[in-house]
Amino acid sequence: MAGGSGTLLDRFKQEPLVPLGAAATFAAFLYAAHGMYRGNFKQTQWGMRSRVVLQGLTVCALVGYGLYSANGTKPGRKEDVRDIDWERLARESMAAEEADKLRKEQGLAAQVARAKQARTVFAPEPKDNK
Repeated sequence: MAGGSGTLLDRFKQEPLVPLGAAATFAAFLYAAHGMYRGNFKQTQWGMRSRVVLQGLTVCALVGYGLYSANGTKPGRKEDVRDIDWERLARESMAAEEADKLRKEQGLAAQVARAKQARTVFAPEPKDNK
């Protein structure tokens, strides 16, 4: 948003439902507060419930304007998405799987060699000299 005095008015012109919803929400809150001050339970409940509904509608208007403006400025599918080379992707995944399998086999072979060198897989149990 660029700086300047007309920016807020321009924003109100682009999204008129948001300031109207905020003003209506505030008015409903004032109505509920007035009812609370007077001790009128029905007026307070009606005002607070209408405030919640109006606040929800205002948030929906904000989200709607946001989605509308986001969809209006996004590039199209052809500009945004690249073609996928599925064959190259399959070759790379197969090569990665083969490298993984080879690493596992080499790790297992090294473990077997260490066990043969130690002559046992289990550590010897300590002997008690009593």
